[in-house]
Amino acid sequence: MFIFLSFIEFVFLILGVTLPIARIDEFWIFTSEFSVLSISKNLILNNEFLLGIIVIVFGLIFPIIKIILRHTNLEIIQNFNLHKFSMVDIFLISFLVFAGKLSKFFEIEILLGFYCLFISMILGYIQILINKRDI
Repeated sequence: MFIFLSFIEFVFLILGVTLPIARIDEFWIFTSEFSVLSISKNLILNNEFLLGIIVIVFGLIFPIIKIILRHTNLEIIQNFNLHKFSMVDIFLISFLVFAGKLSKFFEIEILLGFYCLFISMILGYIQILINKRDI
């Protein structure tokens, strides 16, 4: 059952990273949609290499490592508690939504990619809770 849940979590993670997570309407004229991959690509193209790499590491690589570690016995890596660092993008999107609700200059709408990332995160925590209960 864990492998099936991990596979579903991985599918939702990939969908969440590639699909647009939000749409921003600025001054009722300009509209832009972005995904985790498009954000990192734009950062790297604009010579913001460190920020682009941070987005890729925390939004894609850590969650994938977290999924893989659930099915291996690498205690050295498991001691780092990577689940605390993955899905930082969902946390940051919540700040964007908050700012959009307070601002009169832009509005933000959450799109399908955000919900896929959120489902992936919830599936991961469900597996952690089930695993702790079985121990």
